[in-house]
Amino acid sequence: MLKTKKQKKYLAGLLVISIMIAMYGFIPSPDIAGAVDAIEDAKDTITDSDASMTATHTFNFKTNATTTATGYWRITFPEYFTGISDGNAECAYGDGNFVASSTGQLLDCAVTGDQVGTTTQVVITGVGNPATTSTYYIEIENYNASDVLLERVRVAVVIVDDVLMTAKVDSSLTFAVSGTSTAGVVGGIHCANASTATNTPFGTLAVGATSTVCQTLNVTTNADDGYTVTVEQDDELTSDSLSNINSFNNSPNETGSTTPEDWVSPTNTLDAYHTYGHMGLHSDDSDLETGTSYEDFDTAGATLFAGLNTTDPMPVMHHDGPSNGVAQNSGEAHLIYQVEIGSLQEAGDYENTLTYICTPTF
Repeated sequence: MLKTKKQKKYLAGLLVISIMIAMYGFIPSPDIAGAVDAIEDAKDTITDSDASMTATHTFNFKTNATTTATGYWRITFPEYFTGISDGNAECAYGDGNFVASSTGQLLDCAVTGDQVGTTTQVVITGVGNPATTSTYYIEIENYNASDVLLERVRVAVVIVDDVLMTAKVDSSLTFAVSGTSTAGVVGGIHCANASTATNTPFGTLAVGATSTVCQTLNVTTNADDGYTVTVEQDDELTSDSLSNINSFNNSPNETGSTTPEDWVSPTNTLDAYHTYGHMGLHSDDSDLETGTSYEDFDTAGATLFAGLNTTDPMPVMHHDGPSNGVAQNSGEAHLIYQVEIGSLQEAGDYENTLTYICTPTF
């Protein structure tokens, strides 16, 4: 008897079923995640990829299936990650309202209302990285309300040792002292006498008249905390007969006034030898009191002077960072030394020695 087409198709179907039972012992069910890897543009950005460090994971991905009410997204970490907690998680999925929960290595974001496929993000802070450097895979899955897997994707995270980058910059310092001509002006006062880097001659002093001489200081350094320049004297201006021109202001031997103040003439009091004449200095560096206990030599534009002594170096230049050696108040400063005598100042040739010290802080 001839078989119809319908009978042939039926018999073919029975044959296929018989073969499947013979191979598997059962009829396998269709893949419940037929849309495997249907999630698109998935990535996990972490803030620190070093082993054993704590990092924030930011998952970005695009869903295609609709997440129905009471459905959820699940993120599964390998066992080597620690600290997965819904208390540190934020689910931000389109316009949906998701609630995070966690168990062990799982973090679920359950939706309270239908959420159509959209670009999504999950942020989890405080996650501990594995102690071993390697590539690890994290699963992102979409389940419906019946716990049926709708779609999923696997993202990779590479844990690597930090790279120690090193560099060395040699420290540098250049300090220069130079003289000025009589055309120089410091603090509004003319430099009446020319000077060099090693000589500051006041010339012949006239009673009741000031005599001035100037110098320029330049500092170039890459010290991150800058530098300070001080000046000190070995003694008062002293003559061959051991008479003194004392330090400003009418101060006894070696006790000059280190607090800048207005210039005053020596009082020229008989038998008070320290009042017969005095020498002081002014610096035009306005950065002296910036971040330090030093005082500037000007107040509201006034030109103030201070005296030297043999115990306290006088700060005359300062900056709290690197300097290029040419900018005023950071790499360059100008000093003016001024002397005045009264009629009682003893005759003689006077001299002393000044020492500048530049101290950088690296």
